[in-house]
Amino acid sequence: MTRVAVDLLGEGSQPKSVLDALPAALDADPELVVTLVVPEDSTADELAARGIATGDRVHLAAARRGIPGGPEAVREVRARRDSGVRVAARLVRDGKADAMVSVAPLEAVAAAAQFTFGLLPGATRASLAAVVDLLAAPPADTGEASEGGAVAGAGGVVLCDAGASVDITQDDLAQFAIAGAAYARVRAAVGEPRVGLLASRPALPDTVRRAADRLLATLALDYIGPVDASAIVGPARPADVVVTDGFTGDVVLSCLRATRALLPGAGAATAPGGLDPAWRSPAGPGLQGGTIVLGVEGIAVRAGDPVGGPDDLSTGIPAALATAALTWRAGLVDQVRAGLAGLVARRRALAGLTP
Repeated sequence: MTRVAVDLLGEGSQPKSVLDALPAALDADPELVVTLVVPEDSTADELAARGIATGDRVHLAAARRGIPGGPEAVREVRARRDSGVRVAARLVRDGKADAMVSVAPLEAVAAAAQFTFGLLPGATRASLAAVVDLLAAPPADTGEASEGGAVAGAGGVVLCDAGASVDITQDDLAQFAIAGAAYARVRAAVGEPRVGLLASRPALPDTVRRAADRLLATLALDYIGPVDASAIVGPARPADVVVTDGFTGDVVLSCLRATRALLPGAGAATAPGGLDPAWRSPAGPGLQGGTIVLGVEGIAVRAGDPVGGPDDLSTGIPAALATAALTWRAGLVDQVRAGLAGLVARRRALAGLTP
């Protein structure tokens, strides 16, 4: 069984669409057990009205408050032990859940994961990864698990970092590349993901990215060099993973969300015969499976649109649950840990330290 703690408080409210989505999510994965982190006044009757029985595959944990989004979210996460996102994170840390999903603001989920789980050895900060597939519709077999547990045809490009970091170093970008490549291997059954570094035109000075380009070329990655935004949205995308800083990643996602509404088939996610809700977020074909926190000692996924668009959590929750369950079963954290160990060894060698 895979146990997932699900923080339903978000910014303090509990959308009815969240509870409405749970029966379908449980039916889609018979091995899934969820602990719902809900307000203290929530009762089993609310779940029973939706055909959800507590005590077997559904359990309840109480929290008193949500976390508002914005620049104060990190401070609020640290100060509010009784918030839903902190309660869910503690369930994972204390071994009562294998992974967590939250509808809290993205910055709150990232802060709770880093603060409660801690960083992996060799990581200096957490990053966020979103799977972007703006143009391509899924093949007929989307949603079918391959031998390794990944979803065949999941496709898309892993964008890492998608909003967690601002002031970054070349070493940070190397960490993001290692973590993003591990996620691509798990998420879409990519044997050796091609990694690109999102960069500006050569005429524009960017000393951090130039240094990162040299560093990434020395790592055990299939690094293809600097790329532009066409690597994310172009019809012939050369990369499986695109690495950038969180500020630029957030701007890219905001532009993609705005652009998506202008493209043909923008409503395909809700059309009959359209996209599989178990793997596509409510934002439509542009974003898949929620946003995952990488570089921490646990699995944390934020359900819904990572750039603050309207969230239809009736599909966002199943998508995020599918991502959380898949990545935990595939041992994503251990894969990232192993990749970072190689980066640590390289740091020590450059510093003249013996193994």
